[in-house]
Amino acid sequence: MSFWPNVQRLAHIVSVLVRHLLAHGVGNRLSRWRWLAKHLPPGTVSGPERLRMVFEDLGGTFIKFGQMLALQPDILPLEYCNALFNLLDRMAPFEFEQTEKIFVDEFGKPPSEIFDDFEPQPIATASIGQVYVAYLGKQKLAVKVQRPSVETDFAGDIRLMTGTIRLIKGLRLKKLFWMIEPMSEFVSWTREELDYQYEARYMEQQRRNTQDNIRERVPAVFWEYTTRCILTIEFFEGVTVLNYIRALEVGDESMVQRLHTMGFDPSRFARNIIDNFLGDAFQYGMFHADLHPANLIILNDSIVGYIDFGITGVLSPYLRRHLVALTLAYSRGDLDGICSSFFKVSVIDKDSDVEGFSSGLREMADDWYGMEGKEKRMLKNITLVMLDLLKLSRKTSIWPERDVIKYIRSSIAVDGLITRFAPAFDVGKYLEKVCDRYLKWHTRQEFFAFDTLVDWSTSSGHLIHDGALRVATILRRFANEEFPLSTGWGSGTASSQESDSALRLRAILVATAVFSVSLLMVITGETVQFGVNLFTAEVLLIAAATTILLRTIWRLIL
Repeated sequence: MSFWPNVQRLAHIVSVLVRHLLAHGVGNRLSRWRWLAKHLPPGTVSGPERLRMVFEDLGGTFIKFGQMLALQPDILPLEYCNALFNLLDRMAPFEFEQTEKIFVDEFGKPPSEIFDDFEPQPIATASIGQVYVAYLGKQKLAVKVQRPSVETDFAGDIRLMTGTIRLIKGLRLKKLFWMIEPMSEFVSWTREELDYQYEARYMEQQRRNTQDNIRERVPAVFWEYTTRCILTIEFFEGVTVLNYIRALEVGDESMVQRLHTMGFDPSRFARNIIDNFLGDAFQYGMFHADLHPANLIILNDSIVGYIDFGITGVLSPYLRRHLVALTLAYSRGDLDGICSSFFKVSVIDKDSDVEGFSSGLREMADDWYGMEGKEKRMLKNITLVMLDLLKLSRKTSIWPERDVIKYIRSSIAVDGLITRFAPAFDVGKYLEKVCDRYLKWHTRQEFFAFDTLVDWSTSSGHLIHDGALRVATILRRFANEEFPLSTGWGSGTASSQESDSALRLRAILVATAVFSVSLLMVITGETVQFGVNLFTAEVLLIAAATTILLRTIWRLIL
């Protein structure tokens, strides 16, 4: 029953490609097909515009692919990237009558009867929906309405992909196994992206996660006006990064001046994007995974506003820890660290070539890095490094987890985005700085985790393995004279009535313990730097040791 729709979709793809090839002049060399050329657009359309038209005519997943290419000036010439930008927010809109019909189907009445004002002209049109401005009282809203034909458009591609997956598995085409994971991922997130309620839930969770982050803003969701096909959210007054890039390309000084008055600084905005992306991924395990420039809003003081959470990544604590290490390793040029971390976030089976991956990585690294003094620095941008890494993983049958692919793809998007609006910004160097900070934070979190403290407090052995709770117990017993103490640094023990000199020595040793733990906290970073609860083992240990110290000093005074 699904065979005929698949054939129709394939026929559509072939016909679009043939039509554009003929219009571009290929038909002149194929005399038997010349009669088709008279039905085609004029052949004077530029190459970049022709490419955009091909993606737009193919529709569905091809538009998403074109959107990704728009962010990669190192893969495509700049004029091609600029043409493909129109796939992000300037596709052909559907009629307002269709929008009204969708509202009637979803709410039983048109938008004019729901909102105080609803502007009929969309402000942005993309592959899945288009966005309108509406008002409820003085509250300005953005209302996204899904294209009437979008499910049909994407359904054909989904059927083709699921059919291809079954074919690869059924025929055991091992050389094509690498296609299974990305196609399965695409099918999964496409089904979610076509239901705006998924997006609304992700957006609401992300808003809660980042409520204390002054660099990041996520709009509020208006659930009473949100369904599978309609999403209503708070409107952000700002400029999309896409419009800023366009202004740079054409030399629009008025846009540049407007952003200047808003306190916009490209380098600070780039830092905020990286801080937000890594913070969301590594601290909360959830991040915006569709970071193209139409989804990022420049707000006052270089704050980043995020919209369109149709694709969202979710990372487990295990993946977070090793992705921090992986990102830090490739930003530093640590090849052993890259291998170790990449293997821990990938599936390795009997067909995997671990040695081949390691040797291939070392060969590619000669093109990736150069020496700057005594340190390695990236010669290639992160986009090309990540693409090389994925090609190597495919070649050696080492498959990253699905969530890891989302993270890598988002890293590529961040790099491509920053390259466009802040080309002088050193993404690799700043990644190293931020990842180093998060690696220390993860180490502290793991070191003082509840399970770790319980294990350490009930085990025997060396003091450093016994954990903070046992240290506090030892300090208490030490101050309570439960341990014998020499009055000097030689041999011998104190009598039952401890001398003042021994008590002073006891106070000095307890004070040393307090100072050492405090110094450790200063070296590894502030406890509350990333929102950690104050009542951690670090704070409890210092509080306990300080109390014991004061008690010992009080006894000494008395």
